[in-house]
Amino acid sequence: MARSTKKTPRSNKTAGRLDHQTLMAGSTNKSSGPKQARERSEHEADIGEISDDLEAFVQANEVIMNAMAALSLEMLAFGNKRLRGNIECSESLVGCKDAEEAFRIQFDFAQSATQQYLNQTNNLLTMLTKMTGDFWAPLQEHTRRALRGLNQETR
Repeated sequence: MARSTKKTPRSNKTAGRLDHQTLMAGSTNKSSGPKQARERSEHEADIGEISDDLEAFVQANEVIMNAMAALSLEMLAFGNKRLRGNIECSESLVGCKDAEEAFRIQFDFAQSATQQYLNQTNNLLTMLTKMTGDFWAPLQEHTRRALRGLNQETR
């Protein structure tokens, strides 16, 4: 059984990604009349616009993915802190000499935990607000560029 030695060239720069040149290489036509040139030019413009649109969405997606990773880490750290607090409270309760001391420990624990939950909620909302603004930034900039282009075309 013969083994195929044919290798497909693959650039590290464009590995796994279609770029404008790669897309256009497949669309070149042997005929070079004015009509075909105009059609190729229109086709290239369409591909360029689609590529720009996709790039804006890729940038926005990267923002979301990074922000979600940061949110996950934040929540894991908070969960870890709360679990340690629960364990410490349980250890303190074991050493109580009377009900009044146990009540004070539980009351302090509940008050502290409530404040920590409120602070963490505020932290998460701040992170989410930033994420939302950062998510829309590439899309907003892309839309502004597109509208400027449309405005220039209509003049």
